Amino acid sequence: MVRGMRKTILSLVALSTLAVGCGNSTTTADMTVVPPDMVPTGPGLDMTMINTTPDLAGTTSGMVTLTIDNYLSWCSVKVNNGTATTTETTTLMVPSGTTVNLSGDKANATFVWGYWFGTAGDTTAAHDKNMTTTVTVTKDTKVQACCPFASAPTTPCPAP
Repeated sequence: MVRGMRKTILSLVALSTLAVGCGNSTTTADMTVVPPDMVPTGPGLDMTMINTTPDLAGTTSGMVTLTIDNYLSWCSVKVNNGTATTTETTTLMVPSGTTVNLSGDKANATFVWGYWFGTAGDTTAAHDKNMTTTVTVTKDTKVQACCPFASAPTTPCPAP
């Protein structure tokens, strides 16, 4: 029984490796597909799609797009506790229903932390002022980090 289970597991590993090696892997400069168990790291968030099933049209079933707009790169943004980045726009593909952890801070002393737009805590006109927050992505979603100038801390960022 154990021997049969081991053979099945090894076969599944071999099939997984073959599937990834046969074009099931996609990375572009503008879009990254992230399985729920992978954490983006590094400034470019360069991840590789694995553990997803493309449909016959070549798209990935059950995946939605999360776009993080770091207004004019004035904030430092972390996704799922990854490496902080000041990239102006980050686009991730995640499985529908995924909750993504976000944290933000000013990019440097010229700016102050302002707010998140489009997150779970964005429930009032003042938006989500928490530096650490979440967004649950069930459809294509855009969130924005806003860090105004320290000399004008109440100036809002234009909506994404």
